[in-house]
Formats: sequence, C-alpha cells, structure tokens
Amino acid sequence: MDLDELLTVARRAADAGAQAAMDWRRRVDELTVEEKAGPDDLVSQADREAERAIRAVLAAHRPDDGILGEEDGSVEGSSGIRWIVDPIDGTTNYLYGRPDWAVSVAAARVDGDELLAGVVAEPMVGRTAEAVRGGGAWAAGVRLPRLRGVDLERTLIEVNLGRGDQKSRAGRMVDALVPRVRDVRRGGSAAAALAQLATGRVDAVWLPGLSPWDYAAGVLLVQEVGGRVGDLAGPCEGSWPASGDVLAAPAERWETLRELIAGAYRQ
Repeated sequence: MDLDELLTVARRAADAGAQAAMDWRRRVDELTVEEKAGPDDLVSQADREAERAIRAVLAAHRPDDGILGEEDGSVEGSSGIRWIVDPIDGTTNYLYGRPDWAVSVAAARVDGDELLAGVVAEPMVGRTAEAVRGGGAWAAGVRLPRLRGVDLERTLIEVNLGRGDQKSRAGRMVDALVPRVRDVRRGGSAAAALAQLATGRVDAVWLPGLSPWDYAAGVLLVQEVGGRVGDLAGPCEGSWPASGDVLAAPAERWETLRELIAGAYRQ
C-alpha cells in the first residue's frame, strides 16, 4: 500500500471539494437549503455538489476503494480501503458566512478502521493540514510540531454540545470546564476544531455526538502530532472512538480533561 499515493489523492479530492464549496459561497443566495433532522441539521446544494466533486476524484484515481460520505452514503469497494468524506463540515457556519467550516477527506482500512491518510481544508481561512500514518502532519509545506500540553488553567478548549441526550447535560459540562480552563469555544465544525488543535490554534477539543465523516481526517492529524484521542471510556490508538464522542488533547493533559468532563456527565 502506497501511503503517499493515498495522501496525494486525499489532497486532490479535498481541493476539488473546497473549490466546489467556494464557488457556491460566491452565490450563496441562490442555494437551496433543506433541514435534515431539524433546524440545526442543514444541507444545501453546495454540500451535495462538493461531495460529488470529491467522489469524482476518488473514482478517477482509486476506483476499487469504498466511500462513506455524509450526503451520498456508502459505496462498497474491493481494495480494503475506504474513503470517509465530509464535503462541508459546519454547514450552518458555511451558510451564515462564518469561517469555521471544513472539507474533510480521509482514507482508512476497512478491516479495523485504521486511519491511513487525511486532509482537512479550511477554505475561508486559507489553511489545509494533512497527515499520513507514521509520517507526521503538515501544513503549508511545514511539518507540524508535536503537541505540548499547557497547564489546565491555560487550556483553551473547543467543545461541541453533542446529541439530543447530551445537550441536556451540556450546561453541566460547560460549568465544569469554565472555572478550570482558560476559556471554552464552540466553533461548530469538528473537522476544523481538530485541525486547529493539530496546528496550535486551540489546546484541546471535546466533541461528542459525531459521525466518522466529521472527524476521521482530523483525528489522524492530532494523532500524527502526538496527541491522544479517545472518548470518556478511554483512549484509542490508530482509529477513532466507536462512540462518536471525541476527546483530543496533548497526552499529558488528556486524562485530567477526561475525568473533569466525565464527572459532569455523571451528575
């Protein structure tokens, strides 16, 4: 398996998705927008066309691979590799003209979900970060340094409110964090948040209630800069938490944050 080839294809696919999304951003008033599960779960023509652009690149370069995408579902492959795609992670931000949205493309083994290559593009801020298993993470041609944990009281943490059953406890989670950390942020895109952690723009993230396309590429970015990723049950290595609840932080700060957040959810 050529990991560099997978990374090259991931980069091309993310670029294609970002181009399609930005083309629509310039005429956003023409978009048709629908609610999927509710008013906080939006989809637009931009999401669908960006995913089609991504899938076209993948089909051209890796026709035997499977694909799992947020908008167009799953396609089985025969190669043992599956692509996990979110064309616009943070659609609400995208539609409101806010910068925190991202295009996420990752390749993983079907057997075991081992992450192999991933790219997260943040088109509104002109940033793209990429990683390959065992090869580190990179942005703007520069290898990203390993994460270093800061004191808990100096930790800036990005959070997500999670699923419906988690939202009812989100207030307790925020109450537990705010007195102990530097501050809390909620950007609205898991892919962007994980890229921000890997590139030093936030110190930790707690992102419950996700699907694999939201975080697959971002998880690999964090792992390849030495960060620890898991959920409230414990860390995982090489893949993502099956629960869809993602805690990512420097290794030396991870357990402290896990205990703090888990305590809030137990109350």
